[in-house]
Amino acid sequence: MKTVFGPHTRRVLEVLARLRALSPGDVDLVAVSWKHASALDRAEAWAQLNRATSRDERYPILAAAAAGRRTAMDTARNLHRTDWAFWAAAWDAAAAVAAADVIGSYFGVLAAPVAQVMPSLAQVAAQSPARVPSPRSQQESAVPESPPSVPRGRSSRARS
Repeated sequence: MKTVFGPHTRRVLEVLARLRALSPGDVDLVAVSWKHASALDRAEAWAQLNRATSRDERYPILAAAAAGRRTAMDTARNLHRTDWAFWAAAWDAAAAVAAADVIGSYFGVLAAPVAQVMPSLAQVAAQSPARVPSPRSQQESAVPESPPSVPRGRSSRARS
């Protein structure tokens, strides 16, 4: 088998096949779950993925994400479901599967909405190592709080 999606190609292909087999209720559940998940946690997970991989390593991960999104779009169209959150959840989950070795417990952040209907993803998330601290949380604990240098509600561009 050609490793189009990196070392986890087989697992990515399994997720894609399972996406195709979802019911309309499954699609709705994934979409609602993705909307209720933390956008900040998702952003931190993607930041970790970018920090932990080189440009060449990211290519198959992003290819997996794109394939997940495309598969989700096809599935949603066939089921007469148009919620873009389902597509976004599939993008995140396929990327998480492809990058499982490098994102640690952020795997669970990206895969959780789809794991609602694919229990095997939840099992992988439970086995992930402890979360890698984000730069934001390290700054919050290491730097004492000081007043902002720009008045609230105004950006530095607004002053120029």
